[in-house]
Amino acid sequence: MPLADMVDILKPDLCIIGAGALGISLAIDARARNLSVVLVQRPGDEPGNTARDEAVRAAFMASAARAHAMRTASALGLKDTDPKPSFRAIGERASAIADAVAPQTAPDRLAALGVILRDEPAAFSDRQTLRVGTTLVRAGQFVLATGSHPTTPDLPGHDKVQSFNPDTILANMRKLSHLVVIGGDATALELAQAYRRLGSDVTVVPHGPLLEGFDPEPVAILLRSLRQEGVAILDGASVTAILPRSQGTGIAIAHADGSLDTLDVSHVLLAFGRVPDLDPELLEQARLKRDPARPDFLQLSPQGQTSNGRVTAIGGAAGIYDAQSALRQAAIVLQRATGAAAGRINPLLVPHSVNTSPAIAQIGLVETANGLRPGQMVLRANASETTAARASADLPGNTKLITTSDGTILGAAMIGAHSSETIAMLALALERGMGAADLAGLLLPPASPAAQLVDLGRQFIAQHRPSDWARRRAALRRLLP
Repeated sequence: MPLADMVDILKPDLCIIGAGALGISLAIDARARNLSVVLVQRPGDEPGNTARDEAVRAAFMASAARAHAMRTASALGLKDTDPKPSFRAIGERASAIADAVAPQTAPDRLAALGVILRDEPAAFSDRQTLRVGTTLVRAGQFVLATGSHPTTPDLPGHDKVQSFNPDTILANMRKLSHLVVIGGDATALELAQAYRRLGSDVTVVPHGPLLEGFDPEPVAILLRSLRQEGVAILDGASVTAILPRSQGTGIAIAHADGSLDTLDVSHVLLAFGRVPDLDPELLEQARLKRDPARPDFLQLSPQGQTSNGRVTAIGGAAGIYDAQSALRQAAIVLQRATGAAAGRINPLLVPHSVNTSPAIAQIGLVETANGLRPGQMVLRANASETTAARASADLPGNTKLITTSDGTILGAAMIGAHSSETIAMLALALERGMGAADLAGLLLPPASPAAQLVDLGRQFIAQHRPSDWARRRAALRRLLP
C-alpha cells in the first residue's frame, strides 16, 4: 500500500514549529486572517520564551529600581530609606505579571480558533514535507519558532558547580550574597545592576568585549554609573577557571595587565549570549544552509527567510532575542502568506538597547575607532540640560546624532532615562524619511525626555543657515503675486 494511503496529509497555509509565546501569537494572528494553521508543539516548553522572559526581567528590574529610589530619595528632597527586599515576593510578583501578559495558550482555545495542534515528534522528511507522528504536513510556508538557549561556555570547572544562566536566574527566590556575572552583554549588565540594587555584592567579569557593537561613549558613562552604585567591573579581565569549593565558589581570573587573581563568590551567573535552538533531527532533511561565520545560526535574510524558500525562521530561531523585532518578523510572514506586499526589515533601522539605569539606546550608524567619513557630522545634546532630567534628578546622559551635511540622519546613540522610548521616536523618524532639521519641529509634552531631539534639530538648523542668495530668492517669491 502506498505510503500516502497510510498516513494523514495536511496542506495548511502555515505550519508553525514551536508552540512558545511567539509561535502561538503567530498562529492566532494567522487564523484572524483566515489562514489555515498547523501548530507543532515540541516536547517541553520552547526555550527562550522571549515575551515571558522579558516580562519577568522587566518586573524584577522595576523592583530593583524602586529599591534604589528608596535608598536615594534625598536627591528629590525626601528621606532616604533602607529597603528590605523579599526575593520571594519579588519573584512571585514578576511571575504573576508574566502570566497576566502571556497569550491565552490553552489547547481548547486554540482549537476553538481553528488552529490544528500537534504534539507528536516532528522531523522534515524532505524540503517540502514535515512528518508529525503519523501525519504529513505539506504547508505553503513553514515557520521555525523554536526559540533559543543560553550559550554554554567553554570554561574549566563550569560543569562542576551549580550556576545560573539568564533564563534560570529569573526563577531565583533568594538573596545572593556575592554574585559574579561572567559575560558582558546587555542582559549581563542589566541583571548585575538589579541584584546590586537589591543588596547583593556583584562582580562583573566580561570575559570579552563589554557591550560589543555599542557606541563607546555611552558605554563609558554607563560603566562609571554602575561602579558608583557599587558594581565591581573587572574591565579587560577574563575567567580562566571555576573552582568548586566546600563553601562557595572560587573564580580564577586573568586581569588585563596579565596578573592572576582568585575571587571568592557565593553564586555564578554565566551570561555568554544566546544561540538558536535548532534541533538537527528536526531540520536535517530540510537542508537549510548554515551561516559560514556562525555555524550555530542559519543563513537568513533580514526577514528570516532560509535557503529553503518554504521555510522561515523568526525570533530566537533567527537569532532575534527581543520580542518586538520577533513580532515584526512574524508580521512579515503573515503578509507573504496572505499575498500582501511584504515589508522588509532594514537592520540599520532596528533599535538596540541596554535597559540599565541610565539606559543605552542606539540605531543605525554609530561612531567607532575608524571615525566618520567626509561629509558626516556629529551633533550632541546633554541630558542634564533638559527639564525632565533636572526634575527627576536623572542627570547622567547625552544624545549624539550622526548626519550628512544635507541633514540625512544616519544614526544615533544615547544614554539616559527613557532612552529606549526616545530612540523609538527616532526610529519612526528614520522610517518616514525625516531629516535632522525636522526634529526641531517635534511637538512634545512639557518636560519630555525627548526634548534632546528638538535641541539636535535646532543645532543642525543653526549650523546650516540659508545663504544670502537663498534669502534673496525667498524675498523675491514673497513679492511675486
